Amino acid sequence: MDPEKRVMLQVQISKTESEDSIFETLMGDQVEPRREFIERHALDVSRLDV
Repeated sequence: MDPEKRVMLQVQISKTESEDSIFETLMGDQVEPRREFIERHALDVSRLDV
């Protein structure tokens, strides 16, 4: 990545309340909400990268 030729852009992403809630459910310390989320959406998965 030649500094003379590269282009750097700043990207800003706005979070909605629902995105924040999903992130907390999937990455938070509480296991039960994550387990419930996975069970509720398991049949909707068409591609899974494990």
